[in-house]
Amino acid sequence: MSSKTVWRNVAFLLVLANLMFWLWSQGYLRVAGMGPKSVQEPLRLKEQVEPKALTIQSAASQESK
Repeated sequence: MSSKTVWRNVAFLLVLANLMFWLWSQGYLRVAGMGPKSVQEPLRLKEQVEPKALTIQSAASQESK
């Protein structure tokens, strides 16, 4: 086998691995019984105390106070 063929096969396998990871991470493989577990944290959302009252400020605005 020539070196050119080996590198072509390696590149093909890397592209295939990236494609499979993307399909898995987006949940497209769930129909086949594979896929990431969906993260749900209803308890944390329920226990939030006035999340709308939170304001995010830059470090520069903190230094001027």
